[in-house]
Amino acid sequence: MKIKTNLLFVGVGLWALLLTSCFEDSSSANEPTDTFDASVVCPADGVNAYGEPNRGTFTDARDGQVYKYTTIGNQVWMAENLKFDAPYSACYDKIDGFCDTFGRFYSLREDGGQFGLLDRDLLDTVCPAGWHVPSMDEWNVLANSMGVGGPAMARLKSSERFDENYEPGTDDCGFSSLPAGEMFKTGDVSGAYRFDVYWTSTAMDLQSTYAPSLNSYRGISFGQGAAKMVLRCVKD
Repeated sequence: MKIKTNLLFVGVGLWALLLTSCFEDSSSANEPTDTFDASVVCPADGVNAYGEPNRGTFTDARDGQVYKYTTIGNQVWMAENLKFDAPYSACYDKIDGFCDTFGRFYSLREDGGQFGLLDRDLLDTVCPAGWHVPSMDEWNVLANSMGVGGPAMARLKSSERFDENYEPGTDDCGFSSLPAGEMFKTGDVSGAYRFDVYWTSTAMDLQSTYAPSLNSYRGISFGQGAAKMVLRCVKD
């Protein structure tokens, strides 16, 4: 009887180990693997689908402003925030040089309001010729190109430490996302040197739009856009 009991315990123990091993293997198999390779996703050298260098500059014919751009996957993005003096746009002048680095804050809604329908004429003309305001889908394509896990959004963020509370990124693709924050109707700015928040052309409802926020820990998330935000254009 004692031998049978011992054999039973051994059998149960082996079965438990087998189940544990299966669960661990299943869990590991379900974990996403980060295979990001900047030399593949966003090589600094070479030519993109437009026949242009993967990284370079272009000039906005409207005001002579020169912008850097970068190629990530099949997309070509401005590598700086827009600075064009469009209707309802504003510079934040309470910090010296802020507008030169972070660009202007824009409202793309009718009459420049905090809530309301998108101003389609302004939406179609605010970016330089050959460029447009990115949709929510285009932002998601960009985010998905950067890999998975915590490092993904850090790869888009500027490597410059603007403030002791700002965690700089690695800027693997030269996108150099900037923590400009967002502007209220009063002209005050919230989140300067902390939040990377941008415009999209995608309406959330009749009163608001989706706005992507890039976070090194949470990835990309979409919330309700503020009264005025900065803008990155993507090539047509």
